[in-house]
Amino acid sequence: MFDEDTITAISTAPGVGAIAIVRVSGQRAFAILGKIFSERRNKTTVSDSKNNFVPESHRAYIGYIKDPLREGRIVDEVVVVTYRGPNTYTGEDLVEINCHGSPVVTREILNLVMTQGARLAEKGEFTKRGFLAGRLDLTQAEAVLDVIHCKTERQSHLALSVLQGHLGKRIKEIRSRLMELYTRIVAGIDFPEEVGDLDLADLEPIINESLQELRDLAETARSGRFLRDGLKLAIIGRPNAGKSSLLNRLLNFERAIVTDIPGTTRDSIEEPVDIRGIPVIVIDTAGLRDTEDLVEKIGIERTTRSAEEADLTCILLDGTEPGTLGEESLMAERLRELDRPYFVAVNKSDLLDENSIAKIQDEKIISGSLGRPTVISALSGDGIEAFKDVIENFALFDNSRKEISASLNERQGALCLKSVESLSRLTESAQAGLPQDCLASDLRLAVDALDAISGQVVTEEILTEVFANFCIGK
Repeated sequence: MFDEDTITAISTAPGVGAIAIVRVSGQRAFAILGKIFSERRNKTTVSDSKNNFVPESHRAYIGYIKDPLREGRIVDEVVVVTYRGPNTYTGEDLVEINCHGSPVVTREILNLVMTQGARLAEKGEFTKRGFLAGRLDLTQAEAVLDVIHCKTERQSHLALSVLQGHLGKRIKEIRSRLMELYTRIVAGIDFPEEVGDLDLADLEPIINESLQELRDLAETARSGRFLRDGLKLAIIGRPNAGKSSLLNRLLNFERAIVTDIPGTTRDSIEEPVDIRGIPVIVIDTAGLRDTEDLVEKIGIERTTRSAEEADLTCILLDGTEPGTLGEESLMAERLRELDRPYFVAVNKSDLLDENSIAKIQDEKIISGSLGRPTVISALSGDGIEAFKDVIENFALFDNSRKEISASLNERQGALCLKSVESLSRLTESAQAGLPQDCLASDLRLAVDALDAISGQVVTEEILTEVFANFCIGK
């Protein structure tokens, strides 16, 4: 299944720490360990006829790493955990050397392992070997990377759900239904007299159910992108509308300077913030207004670019100044032309009475693409939860998707849509009365796309693409 190389790498983050782990996997993992490791107590050591170290599986040993080329000089006191294949992460014999977290010590142990015959692992090679050994499917392998890079609790929960196999199970269930249909169609083609054509009444409900499930999964690819890469939110508006105050409120600390002087913010400020488990990059921009100040003009040009490039834009209005809205209206029109989503928030509700707030909510100040204006107070925090609702609903489509058990990545989403397209063609072919071999061809393409998601049928090119973003050591 694999080449005969034994691989090794440092599996913990670079830098100084209390503990570091050097991982070794492959046929020679235990033999290499035996050459450089000596137990503190030898009572539990088991040796074969060649006096090699033969540890028990899933057991920890305390002892010393020694350099055999320097008369057994002790490098570090360590705890070694040994796992015997195939019941390991990689499906092979696996060793984890837990040493002190000095980069010097860790590097020396790694070099010792390599001098005894192991080679440095490639990116994601430990997980790749686990996938090739059948220890996890491709959706789970990709979820490993998501767990490593998650920035919010929601990201973590979704990644762990996929890692536990929930997404892979759903894909396999859909595939199983489609494969059963495919088998029946092919049997009818091969044995027309004994089996005959598949009744379209049997075909339609299964295809429709599978289409709905796959469409639902494909839609999560958009929210998956926001959850993995972050959602860019640009806050734009006139000077003193409260953009910097809103940024500070979302961050819960004073990041941006807030004054009564118009034009205080002259350049865009970007800060990451966790909003309901969604990693949001909030962009506080320079105020929109006519000005002769060259520096401020440059800042306003950047504001326009930020709004055009953001995933979502908030046009922030000053509720105490309900006058003309020239700049804001022009920006809203520009965003509509570019088909860029935006919403309107009216700030400073703490300075307004109930009648004024009701009037603002009833008026169509600016027609936001995401609905009615949200009234907030960046100073007091009133309305901030409603403000977050807008962002959450945009990122996850609507409230029904708050607890989705999967969020497909770009690769999985594209394959899911490919399967949907094939099943849609199948439905059209069936309604048009085309021959059963045409139906079988479309059905096979749909199944192949699902196989590529889970990794049941996968090329070396896909594997290279999937594991290229992993770190060495995982």
